[in-house]
Amino acid sequence: MGMQSRNHVYMTSYEFESLPESTFPMELLEGELFVRDIPSINHQRVLLRVFDHLSRIAPNGECYAGRVSVRLDDANYYQPDVLWVAKDSLCEITPNGLNGAPDLVVEVLSPGTAKVDRGLKFRRYQASGVREYWIVETELGFMEVWWLVNGVFVQFGVYEADESFLSPVLGKEFSLTRIFDA
Repeated sequence: MGMQSRNHVYMTSYEFESLPESTFPMELLEGELFVRDIPSINHQRVLLRVFDHLSRIAPNGECYAGRVSVRLDDANYYQPDVLWVAKDSLCEITPNGLNGAPDLVVEVLSPGTAKVDRGLKFRRYQASGVREYWIVETELGFMEVWWLVNGVFVQFGVYEADESFLSPVLGKEFSLTRIFDA
């Protein structure tokens, strides 16, 4: 799955919100419109497994998967693969999406998005106050867990397909045993 900028179109999040619906996922990254390819079957499989398990263990709040839009600021409007918003979160849930940083964000890597997910999005999630960030490497079967400490992401751990970890933000154990099964 790749990410393509369409003729370097720059806009605000408010202009982005007024665009017509598209069959392709679209994001606003630092004010630039990006159109992504449709996710692969394996990407979707892993995304839904993460969502299913997360939604079962999340202590309160709401879990979302797929094309839920998150407005972090006027130049950044993302669609994380999976996210969780705590009941007492500062993130505002609206009929059209979310305003502000979710408490937990999960990005499932694809060849065309890995650089952005590990770079630009990583930095923006950190600066916006996302409390925990999971990066799922589908091809190699592991997950990186990053935890926000004093405004900086600190790597909490890297977990393989047969491991579990205690999520700092959820306060619950997350098992990867069913995430990467073929």
